[in-house]
Amino acid sequence: MPSQRKISALQAFEIKTADDSGIVPKRAHELASRQVGGPLNLGYTCRDRTYLI
Repeated sequence: MPSQRKISALQAFEIKTADDSGIVPKRAHELASRQVGGPLNLGYTCRDRTYLI
């Protein structure tokens, strides 16, 4: 459920850093997913990150 998904302060920082670096959102989300062991462990979807920016 969207109401249960959370973006931590560290994840928000990484998202903004990736955007500032010119990394496209889909690739940045794939990288974050790999860092935590898969998209199920990430805690947010690629679509959720667009609300942050």
